[in-house]
Amino acid sequence: MIITYFRSSSYNTHNMCPQQYYFEYVLGWKGSSGLKADKGTIVHKVLEILAVIKQGLQNDKKEIIDDILGNISTTKYDLEDIIKRVYDHYSSHNSHHNWKPRDSKDCRDWVYKALEFNDGMFDPRKRDILEPEQHFDFEIDKTWADYDYETSEGRLSGKLALKGTIDLITLVNDETIEIIDWKTGKRRDWATGKEKTQEKLEVDPQLRIYYYAIKNLYPNIKYIIFSIYFINDGGPFSVCFGDEDMEATEHLLRQKFEHIKHTRKPNLKKSWMCTKLCHFGKTTFEGTHIEPMEEYRDNQRTTPGYTMTKCEQVKHDLDLYGIDVATNIYKHPNHKFGKYQAPGSTE
Repeated sequence: MIITYFRSSSYNTHNMCPQQYYFEYVLGWKGSSGLKADKGTIVHKVLEILAVIKQGLQNDKKEIIDDILGNISTTKYDLEDIIKRVYDHYSSHNSHHNWKPRDSKDCRDWVYKALEFNDGMFDPRKRDILEPEQHFDFEIDKTWADYDYETSEGRLSGKLALKGTIDLITLVNDETIEIIDWKTGKRRDWATGKEKTQEKLEVDPQLRIYYYAIKNLYPNIKYIIFSIYFINDGGPFSVCFGDEDMEATEHLLRQKFEHIKHTRKPNLKKSWMCTKLCHFGKTTFEGTHIEPMEEYRDNQRTTPGYTMTKCEQVKHDLDLYGIDVATNIYKHPNHKFGKYQAPGSTE
């Protein structure tokens, strides 16, 4: 199976369901974003703006320029106005949701919960900002990270890359930085359905990927603290990583990379999430460039005589033709192998 990069989202998706990973990161199919996720995006955006304002103050700037709100004064801004305008922007651009007044109230309340906890402990305006919304995209310069595939688009070769965005990086002292990651959803590992405890967070793939990225972006930093603030489910949890964690982190990435790369039939993990949460388990190929298939077998999720879901149809052809043929048949026409598409883009 083709893999050219990891994001924390791709790693977690593979843990949850390898066939969903195949749909999203190999074939390039995406579903529309969920309401809860978009509300979380609104909260993150407001907190990002406040971090950029604080960074502007640190650099003696009178204004900052935001890609959505435009020019914002670093000393005379109105937080309520920022929340409202960010909410209006995202709610209007995600019109597939039935936005209600309660959603606006939730977003406002969650912003204030993030800012007011423990006398502003995680308020970016009270931090020494190193980088808000730190993007990263770099190759792992190791022999084990090599890949080489023959595809319908030609040869695809290179080294495994790590990609992602870190909510906020703050400076604690010359040797230590603290990563702050706000979560508005549940403190749950969706692959297992179990709660994320302190012990589980210490080996969490997202934190490990971020740690590996930070060590490449800031090689002189000795100590890294990750503070994950579950705004609505348990509050903050902090995990510390040092140089001794690098080997274990690289081993984790290498194992997952080699497992995906050598997969010939991505496993379909059937659960209640297939019809409740997964876009591919809830929809068919009707209305797309792919010809829908009618179920003809007994004892399948889809009743015989009805159109198969995307998930069932692709699994059928993976079993029948193998991954190379199935990939050529089902690759989204707008997708290029190895390229990332943001969630929310649809067929």
